[in-house]
Amino acid sequence: MSKYKVGDELLIIQNPSEDAKKLEKLTKLEVKEDFAQISWGLKIVDIEYDKPNVTLTYQNLMGDINKVFAVCTDVANFNHQKVLEKALLKAFQAEIIDITTIKNEKREICNI
Repeated sequence: MSKYKVGDELLIIQNPSEDAKKLEKLTKLEVKEDFAQISWGLKIVDIEYDKPNVTLTYQNLMGDINKVFAVCTDVANFNHQKVLEKALLKAFQAEIIDITTIKNEKREICNI
């Protein structure tokens, strides 16, 4: 992201290649001896709170923009952080399902 001041106006220019590099660095699968670790990066584009709901817009490693929706079940004790974590877990779950589907499709193509 670059910021430029033109007169009284501040222009913010997003650089998609910078975002892609950051997401690529965050996303990895490591295997060390008998242990494995997965790390997954998403960019939070927008968060909309509408008590008890949250809508999370995020960007994945491939540059796709997606939205997930989560509901806080304890409306009396609405907590922004907890409902955001719930939405993020849904986003990560959707991404894992998506990559599993893509890998299975490639495997089927290779077997034909």
